[in-house]
Amino acid sequence: MTVRSIRARLTITLSASAAAVIALSFAASVALISAFLHHRDAGQLRSVAARLETGFTAIGATVIDERALRDPTANSVHTMLVTTAGPVGADGLDAGALTGLATAGPAEPVTVADRYLALGIDMRDRGLRYRAPDGVETPALRIVVFLDTADRRQTTLGIVTVIAGASTVAVAVFILLAVLIVGRGLAPLPAMAERAERVAAGDRTRRLPLGRGDPAIERLARTVNAAFDAQQDAEHRMRAFIADASHELRNPLTAATGWVELYLNGGLSDEGRLTDALQRVDNDLGRMRQLVDELALLARTDAGRPLEQQPVDLRAVAEDVVADLRVIAPDRRIRLEAESAVVLGDHARLSQALRNLVGNAVQHTPPDATITVTVGGSTGEHRIQVADTGPGIPPEHLPHLFERFWRGDPARTAPGGSGLGLSIVQSIATAHGGSIRVATGAGTVFTLTLPAFRHTEQVSAGGPGADP
Repeated sequence: MTVRSIRARLTITLSASAAAVIALSFAASVALISAFLHHRDAGQLRSVAARLETGFTAIGATVIDERALRDPTANSVHTMLVTTAGPVGADGLDAGALTGLATAGPAEPVTVADRYLALGIDMRDRGLRYRAPDGVETPALRIVVFLDTADRRQTTLGIVTVIAGASTVAVAVFILLAVLIVGRGLAPLPAMAERAERVAAGDRTRRLPLGRGDPAIERLARTVNAAFDAQQDAEHRMRAFIADASHELRNPLTAATGWVELYLNGGLSDEGRLTDALQRVDNDLGRMRQLVDELALLARTDAGRPLEQQPVDLRAVAEDVVADLRVIAPDRRIRLEAESAVVLGDHARLSQALRNLVGNAVQHTPPDATITVTVGGSTGEHRIQVADTGPGIPPEHLPHLFERFWRGDPARTAPGGSGLGLSIVQSIATAHGGSIRVATGAGTVFTLTLPAFRHTEQVSAGGPGADP
């Protein structure tokens, strides 16, 4: 969606909403005005009818003439007397429609012939008679008070015209304000779009402009800039990762290639030297195979491919790892303090994580250091701790400890290490929904925390990402 379309849609939406509100207000105002005028006229009719009825009732049976029908207090209200001889006092109005007004006792005002608002009073039992100018008297049937609503319609029309004009002006002003406000509010977006296009074209140094005033646009710019920074950092990390991986693979590959070329050039005629050369080539190939396997594991866990999901007792894992270490390094002092702690996970990968932690402790501590493996936990989570009494890790190395191919001080780096061991531990912990922490000082403590297994959890023999 372009900036122009956003501006147009916002302007149209705001203008349409304002027009709808104003139109509803206009319709409500017209309805209220019409109802008010009708109520006013109806009240006037009731008042005149009540005075006439009260006056005629007070004097009892009597004879009236046309002058008695006129109410001097209501000039706009007309009075018509319906007698057995016909209507009297219609003054040239639509007497036929008014004569047909059906009434019986107290009545409410009704609209007649779409022009008059009339109210009838039944006078058949009142003994009232009408005396014509020629002296002839006739019985009165009913009195009809009415008024012509033309004036009311004219008044309503005038008010409606004024309100309609004011509403039109209000809508026009609101549309103009919407155009100005929306345009001003979206003004930073073209510059942001231009910067984003440059970044997409390859200029990774560009960032969206900040400080444009609007909090929402400011937040958007900061979020996009953070995404650009993260992308740039990921690209740098990827380039560094590829360079480090290439370097790690190049060293054993160069060594193995050198021995092979030496053999092909006849430099390994002695059987003893040939055997030694083949052993070195096998060692180099083994380093390459280990590195490729570790990279493949990291790629699988980074891609989120599921590991095998089975109940695993961390105590059994720790016992196996410690037993193997005591065979491989019989001179090292290692202690095991373990209780049963069952988690849901991949037994082989959890064993690999613990082997990496224990191997890291063996490689980077002096021979007289003690290594302690502790397994325990609580209802919600279980922990494996690998603690050593070595010299500890320098504080400046801690932020980089789990970076791939990162090595610390050469004095703490064992020959043949790939720099992926702790990265693999972190990746395995994350894949199991856990975490890895390190604390250092007088020695180092790595703590691997994993969610405890609940018997209601689903157990799977493996998934598409499970290793064979």
